[in-house]
Amino acid sequence: MFRLLQRLLLPLFVLALLITLLNFKDNFGYESINQLETNDQNTDLLTPVFSLRRAPKLLTSPLANQKLTDDIENLIADLPESSCLSIESPIENIFAHKTEIPLTPGGAQKIITAYAALQQLGKDFQYETIVAADRETDEDGNLLSSDLYVFGSGDPLLRTNSYAELLPDSYSQIRTNADELADLTVGVNILFIQGAVVVNESRYDEERTVPGWSNDLKEAALIGSLSAALLDGGFDGLKQNYAEQKEAENPAPLTPSANPAKRFAANFDDLLEARNVIILQAAKETTGVELVDTVELLSIKSPTMDLIIKQMLTNDDTVTAEMVLKEIGYSRTGQGTTGAGLVSIPEIINGAGLADTGILLIDGSGLSNENQINCNLLNSILEDPDTKDVFLNGLPIASQEGIVSDQFIGTEFETKLRAHYSQSATYASLAGYYTTPNGTQLILSLIVNASPDDEMFREDTAGFVGKFAEALSAYSGGQPLDELGPLGISQP
Repeated sequence: MFRLLQRLLLPLFVLALLITLLNFKDNFGYESINQLETNDQNTDLLTPVFSLRRAPKLLTSPLANQKLTDDIENLIADLPESSCLSIESPIENIFAHKTEIPLTPGGAQKIITAYAALQQLGKDFQYETIVAADRETDEDGNLLSSDLYVFGSGDPLLRTNSYAELLPDSYSQIRTNADELADLTVGVNILFIQGAVVVNESRYDEERTVPGWSNDLKEAALIGSLSAALLDGGFDGLKQNYAEQKEAENPAPLTPSANPAKRFAANFDDLLEARNVIILQAAKETTGVELVDTVELLSIKSPTMDLIIKQMLTNDDTVTAEMVLKEIGYSRTGQGTTGAGLVSIPEIINGAGLADTGILLIDGSGLSNENQINCNLLNSILEDPDTKDVFLNGLPIASQEGIVSDQFIGTEFETKLRAHYSQSATYASLAGYYTTPNGTQLILSLIVNASPDDEMFREDTAGFVGKFAEALSAYSGGQPLDELGPLGISQP
């Protein structure tokens, strides 16, 4: 009987004790908030850990979450059935709508390719393009009885100054400078080549497009040819320094190279001749000469992988994504193919502790309508602390950079959103980070797939995104990262 009374009375005793302690606030340092003023910067605790000072934010967070949830529920009701949305703050999941269903992601798939590259290759990985010959030059800079070999490394960003000038001002200019490679070649005293400039692309396969792409996409010829020896994104045009594109008001699209390795050789030949190097034979490609059988003369390294990812996401660069996919395959299996990369990505994702359920990968860029991923995977990648800094730096700023430089102008997302955003007649996706007016950083993943015969899909999706931005900007819950710690008080 005594034990029963003890169990019943103990909670009441504890509650009474807490109330008594709160009433004696002067003995425990609970000053009025408005009475405290200090300018000292020392960091002793001002507010005890269990202070009621913290209660308002803790109490308002659920209310703010519920309001945001209600607002988003009203908005998302107008989206097609095939849609998913995830919203997370630094401390909690706020909203999840069909986050596990597989959907066509469009360009947001590049985030998955980027994540796999960071896990497999590391953010400090660099491609290295090597220039070699059968022998060293003589003392007069003559490369006698030898070709000049260039061994392609798969570097997707080896580009000439002339090609770089074609990019809009808002786009990333991160690249490996092909003109610098020509300067380096002259700098090691190569002034006369009795043979030819010869390019080797044997690191990867010779598939010029992605096998899983539709015939319509391949025939459109809007994407540069893939090769381990890639120059200017796999396009032709350097011979005239892309004059047609620079001088035209509505320039024609560039032409993908039928033989990108041979085009690389011809273009590099031109770059050297422009620097007064004499070359006796016509440029060509080869797969029959191994690097170990030559003398390395010089090399040039690409930007690090974190910067390559920034370029890929900012410019929505399809060729970079597909080339990175091949390098993932080469690193993991020894085969520089699209297929090897596609097999590797789910293994890498699973190995990183993320769920790979329900994903179907056809390419690395998201161009195929057959790709399927989900919002849960996107959000898991964006919140991974091991790689989050790369994505925060690499995703473009809305209304300022790259593919979103002309997006969200005049909305609450303007300059406050770092995200990849893409839209077509059949799908739309948004993935990245939004900072609310109170400083809370939210992680967002949205994928929308059009219903059959939905002729207003673009307009309806754009309308949703605008209202979505307004709802997020009104969110007052969550706590900014710099407010999650205790307050401080000065010390003399």
